[in-house]
Amino acid sequence: MLLKGVSRKPLLWLAAALCMAFAGLGHAAGSPASVEHARIRWLPGDLPLAGYFDLTNTGPRPLTLTGASSTVFGDVMMHRTVHRGGETGMVPVHDMQVRPGQTLHFTPDGYHLMLMGRTRMLAKGDAVPIRLTFSGGRSMDVMFAVRGADMQ
Repeated sequence: MLLKGVSRKPLLWLAAALCMAFAGLGHAAGSPASVEHARIRWLPGDLPLAGYFDLTNTGPRPLTLTGASSTVFGDVMMHRTVHRGGETGMVPVHDMQVRPGQTLHFTPDGYHLMLMGRTRMLAKGDAVPIRLTFSGGRSMDVMFAVRGADMQ
């Protein structure tokens, strides 16, 4: 419903501000999980990006994260950084179990999302939807805030 004589421009700015205020927070209705600090490290060109967040199991039973997807990326994979013999590399992770009350941290030197094949240009300050999927067919949509290469 449009209000007579009221400009829609301030309402659009308010909606955008609210989206940014809640970017990086996620809690699906009825979901036994919550997500905080969801962010993407932006890099130039078509370089793969990385997604980081904190996933907390707020339910009474173990929760298994099985993957992630996004309309903004052609491929989203879960990886873990490993250090062996003085070298650092990444290994794919197929699923992760989170015990009740446990928080799993996705960080630059640990678990992270590899985000490849951007479908559109991104800039610092953008919000990107990513769907986290869990065993049992559950999913959770989370807005990730795009940050600079320095994560600021």
